[in-house]
Amino acid sequence: MTIRVTVRLVGGLVHTLGFSEREFELDLHATVADLLAAIGADPARRLIVARDGWAVEPTDVLHDGDRLLVSPVFSGG
Repeated sequence: MTIRVTVRLVGGLVHTLGFSEREFELDLHATVADLLAAIGADPARRLIVARDGWAVEPTDVLHDGDRLLVSPVFSGG
């Protein structure tokens, strides 16, 4: 069994990973970490992943229909 999630990228990730928004099919019980691996994100890069406006952890389980925003960490001031 699988789930489908929609991923939207922001910032330099769009250029690095080659898409701005895409749907992915993952195994049931896939985690945020599994999703990051599936989209080809560099595991050494710090990223913020949000679902419904709330940050999620790499160990959080995804659900069918989730819409996620993946962003690099921005700093400055």
